[in-house]
Amino acid sequence: YHVSSGGYMRGAVYREPNQPLTIEEFHIPRPKVNEILKTKAACGVCHSDLHVMKGEIPFSSPCAIGHEITGEVVEHGPLTDHKIVQRFSIGSRVVGAFIMPCGTCSYCAKGDDDLCEDFFAYNRAKGTLYDGETRLFLRHDDSPVYMYSMGEMADSWLSSSTRVSAILGCAVFTAYGAMAHAAEIRPGDSIAVIGIGGVGSSCLQIARDFGASDIIAMDVQDDKLEKANSWCYFLARTKTLPKRTNRHQESKNGDGVSPTTISRSGNCFSSHHVATITKKTT
Repeated sequence: YHVSSGGYMRGAVYREPNQPLTIEEFHIPRPKVNEILKTKAACGVCHSDLHVMKGEIPFSSPCAIGHEITGEVVEHGPLTDHKIVQRFSIGSRVVGAFIMPCGTCSYCAKGDDDLCEDFFAYNRAKGTLYDGETRLFLRHDDSPVYMYSMGEMADSWLSSSTRVSAILGCAVFTAYGAMAHAAEIRPGDSIAVIGIGGVGSSCLQIARDFGASDIIAMDVQDDKLEKANSWCYFLARTKTLPKRTNRHQESKNGDGVSPTTISRSGNCFSSHHVATITKKTT
């Protein structure tokens, strides 16, 4: 394996479902060709990390989780392409995206980075990078630890000024893709967002920047809607959804409230609400 001769770092390790993460020491990895090594200023906790921790998403273990990261470039791998070195020079502050496109597969060639074949074949299926190997090895016995995306829940070594940008790596990028490419929001559009967490709240702000005129926030938790109202002054209104609903119950709004509805909950409950509140456009 490819690690430093004496440096160590700490990281959060997942071993089995519904058990606390353990803080363990790793050898500091050395980057390979066309790779860069970063220190971490901060790492957010995405809900997909929680799905792994609960055993709801199968993944190799033990593994280091975390993919909403911000940090600073400290080293380039040997023989790394000069364009990478120039773009990510030592000391550059960077945000890591949650998907690591290989850049060469058929999907990446078409611009569909989110469907990258190597990302799902290696990282999601095996917990490794694209040479089939992890970069994380425990200090006490040199055993490998797999990587959920970048496995970035390690020591934070930089100043706090960059911490807020960590959520750009997943929550904001996901919301931007939903608004720009899935919903295709245009000026004057009306939109309802169900689920006002990290991604949903980002959807609200990006929809406004795209020119949506009637923006509605919906959630089962009043506290999330209160927070949304406190900083999203542009909201047309908010709506508290019942935590349980009869599938035959009609929406109280009759024909619906929005021609475009985005659900960030990803479950049958939220899908039912999408179906009942969206206007017929035929």
